[in-house]
Amino acid sequence: MFRFLAPLVLLVACSGSGVASGPCDDMCRELVQSCDYAAFPDLNSCLDGCTYNEGLGADITGQTQCVLDAACDTFEIVECEHAYGLDQ
Repeated sequence: MFRFLAPLVLLVACSGSGVASGPCDDMCRELVQSCDYAAFPDLNSCLDGCTYNEGLGADITGQTQCVLDAACDTFEIVECEHAYGLDQ
């Protein structure tokens, strides 16, 4: 019985309390929830892309601050990607 319940307990534990933190979370919440940025249909889509880019060496902390400073200006957000994303 324990072998059946162990994966379920692990799945629930790994799903967290819904409270994520870090630069990807901050940037994605700004882009998806505050700016309604059309490039991302939902928060998870943004988070997946962000963590992928972070794994490839993008400066997510710098990009997050840039996006927050951009105040939902699409052109400024694109410049943030060029300055801190994989284009850097």
